[in-house]
Amino acid sequence: MAGEATRRGTLPVQRLRAGDHAFCRYTDRPRWDLVAAYTWTGLARGEKVIICPAPQADRDTVRERLEEHGPSLDHVCARGQLVFASMRTLLLPDDRFSAARQRQRIQEEITGALAKRFAGLRAYIDMRWIADLGADVEEVMAREENAAQLFATRVYSEVCAYDTSAFEPAVLDAMHAAHPHDLLDGPGSLRALHAAGLVRLVGEADMATQIEWISALREAFKRSAHDGRLVVDLSRLHFLSVGCASDLLNLATDAHRHGRIEVRLDHGKATLLVGLGSRYLSHVVLVEDS
Repeated sequence: MAGEATRRGTLPVQRLRAGDHAFCRYTDRPRWDLVAAYTWTGLARGEKVIICPAPQADRDTVRERLEEHGPSLDHVCARGQLVFASMRTLLLPDDRFSAARQRQRIQEEITGALAKRFAGLRAYIDMRWIADLGADVEEVMAREENAAQLFATRVYSEVCAYDTSAFEPAVLDAMHAAHPHDLLDGPGSLRALHAAGLVRLVGEADMATQIEWISALREAFKRSAHDGRLVVDLSRLHFLSVGCASDLLNLATDAHRHGRIEVRLDHGKATLLVGLGSRYLSHVVLVEDS
């Protein structure tokens, strides 16, 4: 899927870090593979995870959906590392939403998680709680826009999930703009973000997305042929297969009009490209992202 590059931080869910506040959307049914990836990444890092599904969701069913994408959750639930909750119970004893009360309760949860020697706290919150509590959408929007204090210490991360069938398009646009990051639809996705002299590839480049990968790179080479310079930003790419890495080098080899192709990537992907022969392409420069 292609789009235009913006200042927003579009990320695959696996790349979210402590301190990140992210927006995602779904239609009718949550992407349980996304929720599972977010959950298991946090558990693997030693963080406590709170899942607040849609108010009407059955907790046992939610757990079953997560276990379809990973091992049994018995151990982490028993030790309190994974908790299924709701915004209604989180706000108790208050029976209505206020940004101050929510901020207070989340801070208490962060403090409690750290006291129990968890590395931090992460939450997945289905925003259908807004209708369930009869909360004012404008007040919730203000909270989303002014939540930076919660994330400043970089021990808390949050994904806010919006059902597109439950919110007006204008509300979704405003909530989307209020978050520093937005997520790809789920694991296994690839998105290409194009700008002048730049293509940023986000997600996973493998056999399943190879056609999109090649199409995005060809488009980027075509757009930058006049200037002869292109930045291929792979810093937000979660996975790069050998086949897709070879495609990049093959296309770069054929890019005769380009005097410099700068590839921004992490050490592991740089090692892969070097192993495939990137050093023999003098116009290809690898820049490792620290």
